Amino acid sequence: MAAPEITDTALSDVERWFLARGIPHFIADYNTATRVWTRALPFLLVTYLLAAVPIGATTWRVAGIEFAVSIACIVAAWFLLNLFRRQPLLSRPRRIGRVELAVYVLGPAIGHLLLGEVADAGLTIAIQLVLLGGAWIVTSYALIPLSSWTLRRSFDSLRVAGAATARALPLLLLVVTFFFMTAEVWQVFARLQGLPYAFTLLLFLVAGASFAAHRARRELDDARYTADPAEITDLIAGTPAAGLRIPGEADDRSTESPALSSRQRTNLLLVIVINQVLVALVVAAAIGAFFLVFGFLGIGGDVIEAWVLHPPHALWTMRISGRTLLLSEELIRVTGFLATFSGFYFGVQSTTDPKLREGLDEFTEDNLQQLFAMRTVYLADRAATAEFSS
Repeated sequence: MAAPEITDTALSDVERWFLARGIPHFIADYNTATRVWTRALPFLLVTYLLAAVPIGATTWRVAGIEFAVSIACIVAAWFLLNLFRRQPLLSRPRRIGRVELAVYVLGPAIGHLLLGEVADAGLTIAIQLVLLGGAWIVTSYALIPLSSWTLRRSFDSLRVAGAATARALPLLLLVVTFFFMTAEVWQVFARLQGLPYAFTLLLFLVAGASFAAHRARRELDDARYTADPAEITDLIAGTPAAGLRIPGEADDRSTESPALSSRQRTNLLLVIVINQVLVALVVAAAIGAFFLVFGFLGIGGDVIEAWVLHPPHALWTMRISGRTLLLSEELIRVTGFLATFSGFYFGVQSTTDPKLREGLDEFTEDNLQQLFAMRTVYLADRAATAEFSS
């Protein structure tokens, strides 16, 4: 039987498959200038325009100068670079290099410098650098499509480990119910507001992610790279790589794939960690919704006042059968903490409970095997295409 024809379109479909699943570093020649910053361009443009808005200007003249200079910088850079690269003046950049990034960071600050506002210029540059770094991390590792895909897969993870999950949740619900009915918990977390409250929740999230990262490294170390053509065929069925040639055929020199680079390994660790964190967040959201409804129906305002030692701040009330049901800020804060704690507890338990770990590990291993099989086929066929072209 003739081997499937390898086309650039087929390989591009595989690359889009990698990108949609948050593993863009599996793409060969994953260049920052052409594959990362170009995808981040809409975000960079919007944040640049926002930074150019002279919110702190003292007069309309100052505001006009600052805004005009910022816009002139980006327009001049756009036109001149397109002219230098022999592209249409208004065409979208096909690569974004150091000059464009420098304009992004310095452009909104130049107007401040011309007016002698050195402190404002320094603050603007610092903000632009932070935004630039955040944009690189999010775009380079495709965190948005990765989170979207893994969130959908989280329910599949729980279904695979269904029996162990069903056994773990009642115990978790019992523990959290005990805390929910404790006055000390209400006195602490109902009064916690702003950044201290956010940092407290973040502490549990970071701790849970650390457990997940430790487990992910072990899973990645134990992962098995298959080179069997029949197994690869089964793993890539239903994917864009299904129409490509499978390594191991008679005309292939080798079935071995190159070892993972440090960035590819980091990318895979992120995939595993985010998947496990989102599974815990799904559990946390379910527990949080339960206690929010339970607190709304069963915990009256007088009880909350006795626990927190001040009248609750009502957000919404409803009167049913002569009883006033109250949704308060205190209830939301306590529920938010207990939901976060539930996710942390479930995440830790998933690393210690053999039954629960077995189901989740099996789901993760199956996904890793498919990713490795896709990478093997993609790299082999890309190399064959390059050899044929030369």
